[in-house]
Amino acid sequence: MTQLSNMSRPWAKRMVTLALMLAAMPCGGLAQDADYQVYTEPPRLLLNQRRLRLLKRERERESLRWQQFDSLMRGKARMQEPGFALALWGTITAKIEPCRDAGEWSLKTASVNDPRDLRQMALVYDWCQTSMDESRTSMVARKLTAVLKERPADTLSVRSHLFAALAVADVESQPAQDFLKYTVETWWKGKIMPQMRAGQNPFPKKEELYAMMEILHAVRDNTRADIREGAGKWFEELAPMQLLSYYPQPWPAAENEYRIPAYVGKGDPDLHEAAYSRAAEMAMVAFDGNAQPHQFLQGWILQDRFLMRGDFGITYELLWANPYQPGLSFTYMPDLFHARGQLLTRSSWDEDATWLGFWNGQAQLFTKGQRSTVRLDARPGPVTLGPVKVFFASAGMRLESGWMPPPEEGAKPVGQVAFLIGLEPSARYDVEIDGEEMFEAQADNGGILELKFAPDHKAGVRVHKAI
Repeated sequence: MTQLSNMSRPWAKRMVTLALMLAAMPCGGLAQDADYQVYTEPPRLLLNQRRLRLLKRERERESLRWQQFDSLMRGKARMQEPGFALALWGTITAKIEPCRDAGEWSLKTASVNDPRDLRQMALVYDWCQTSMDESRTSMVARKLTAVLKERPADTLSVRSHLFAALAVADVESQPAQDFLKYTVETWWKGKIMPQMRAGQNPFPKKEELYAMMEILHAVRDNTRADIREGAGKWFEELAPMQLLSYYPQPWPAAENEYRIPAYVGKGDPDLHEAAYSRAAEMAMVAFDGNAQPHQFLQGWILQDRFLMRGDFGITYELLWANPYQPGLSFTYMPDLFHARGQLLTRSSWDEDATWLGFWNGQAQLFTKGQRSTVRLDARPGPVTLGPVKVFFASAGMRLESGWMPPPEEGAKPVGQVAFLIGLEPSARYDVEIDGEEMFEAQADNGGILELKFAPDHKAGVRVHKAI
């Protein structure tokens, strides 16, 4: 096995400095005067020592995920992300040949102008540098270093450039340090955090959500900083929103079943987005397995019928899944999410449930295995989902008297909630309930107004825009 040159591997000289820096650095976040220097040893991207031990144990135990991944790699399947897959296979098995093949792909096929290729090249260099000869290692490093002067703004490119910076931090210390600082201070704190605090979603696509999770892992693994600090509410809402963003009925594909996140437009769903959505959930659990919402996620993930077995998803499945992590049954989680200007609700956690979603001013309904767009200008009738009733806004609306029947005799009373969707975002409305004094309420930033009632409520309700 070819060893790295002394120039490209100065870790031993840094160990005293590393110990002093880690002792002085607070665990909650980067210190104000942090230099963003990278002192961790490779592999420093996603494969921390704990995860690498887990993956090797999966191999020893011949787990279902390992058998599927190993079978595809041994059979020379055309993996959709060959650099990623070969580097992971070579790292787990400690074989030189897969890593050398990954290096060849990085030099002959990959393009640094494609953020997905750039990410894979960084993983190949970080995971496989001791298995590639010095010439190939140096050539890959030069390609990664060449992009570090760029300052991208989109999530996928920031993630991939950050990976490149961390991968070559031993040989290009200052450029790596500068890009890490840009990622945390300029992009994350300056662009992403303000959107989170405003209740917006900076990552509308599931691939972007997954890339965000890779950024969180990479920063924490190499700086001990959890950059979620300051956006706690946004991250508390993330897991429930994620679970309720799916249509109830799974999608049967050749390799496995997929849960399908809600999407706009006609045609079949994008199964890559479904795969990234599941990968993001597994990465969330790996980041913080103790948070209760993530324990519900783990219970959701552990159903083997959704285990990704294909030539795209299996690499993510093996990398992130932890079958030894306990989870909670997601059926105990509320089946209603109202935050960030959107509403996601379903009648139950059964796969034949009715689902309704409202976001970005458009409404969708999924029932009896079919999804449909609800035209708000057609003034459709209300939709009932258990104790939840959703009304579609119209001028001078009146919710009919006795809009929800009282519970059956002997049944446990439950609260009832009504949502009016399609209102003017953040506008104020006068609400009149029969027998009660009129009050004023404000729609949220998505145009949703929430009203709660006692189980035996029968009075009429009128809503008008406040003057």
